[in-house]
Amino acid sequence: MSLLDRLLARLVRGAGARGIPALDLHGLGVRDAIAATERFLADCAAAGVAEVRLVYGKGRGSPGGRGVLREVIPRWLAAEGARYVASATPEPDATGADGAMRVRVRPVARVQR
Repeated sequence: MSLLDRLLARLVRGAGARGIPALDLHGLGVRDAIAATERFLADCAAAGVAEVRLVYGKGRGSPGGRGVLREVIPRWLAAEGARYVASATPEPDATGADGAMRVRVRPVARVQR
């Protein structure tokens, strides 16, 4: 089992607290987070999952108080990840800050590699 497979096994929470599959990217570097996100979305598309949640955190512990993944993941979803994404919406909390996104996954027939 590869490092990425072990990370995904640890990070993917079957049907998270909100009833949809979730991937928690906390603690990952940019490259590992993007690789995990791509693999997760590809697997979900192949399994017919319509909606997922990506948790990247708010970055409170990051320099400047804004997390790197909070910037990178939405940009990646809109560009390279667009082949997996029908839509992606930030999930703001009561303060208006987001630490996660709700992603509608493209059906597998529309996913192009």
